[in-house]
Amino acid sequence: MGRSIAARAISPRETVLVEWLLDHAAVRDVTTYRTKPVSVLQVVGRCECGCASVDFQADVSGPSEMLSDALAVYPDKTKSGLILWGRNGEIQSLEIYEMDHVADRLPEIADLCRWEDMSRMT
Repeated sequence: MGRSIAARAISPRETVLVEWLLDHAAVRDVTTYRTKPVSVLQVVGRCECGCASVDFQADVSGPSEMLSDALAVYPDKTKSGLILWGRNGEIQSLEIYEMDHVADRLPEIADLCRWEDMSRMT
């Protein structure tokens, strides 16, 4: 992603988002990624562009796999996408990418949906 930061504990809001993505928007079997509680993750990096994406692993070399893919539809009907990435059984990063120039904010759980459920949110 980019910029290293002083490591900090994952926030309660980030924890809820990661858990929701694993529980409701997994694109593969994520069993090996559920062996440790999400609440023990450490945020070690942020994206340089200013979006709300965070890294949970400092070393991001090697192949990653997409764990979850979802959409946030905010109350003002703008959208951003969310992808949870992993590698070797460890959650690597939470990517929040812009679709309507709003990727700089964390969505609420009520804003989230799977891509196939998008029509009910718009």
